[in-house]
Amino acid sequence: MQFLMIARPLEGTPIETILPLIKPEAAKSWEYYAAGQIRSMYYIADMSGAVFIWEAPSLEAMNELIAQMPMHQTGAFQFEILPLKPYTGIESLFASSV
Repeated sequence: MQFLMIARPLEGTPIETILPLIKPEAAKSWEYYAAGQIRSMYYIADMSGAVFIWEAPSLEAMNELIAQMPMHQTGAFQFEILPLKPYTGIESLFASSV
């Protein structure tokens, strides 16, 4: 199952809290990417956070993976996790109207 995760620092989080986490966060992200758990990673265009596409068997497993991320462990970031499923709306365009 795929998940969209949006990660942003909590409002008012000082940059001094974030900077030391960048390298450990990148290392953990690479570990998950190499293992096929993170499918893709992006910055939000205004650099206010990051967006990840994850692969995990369940929401519970997803939460366990994210709990290992250094930025999550500080409590200074908010994480929105959205379970995804295939879009099937196009199917109606091909449905027989007989």
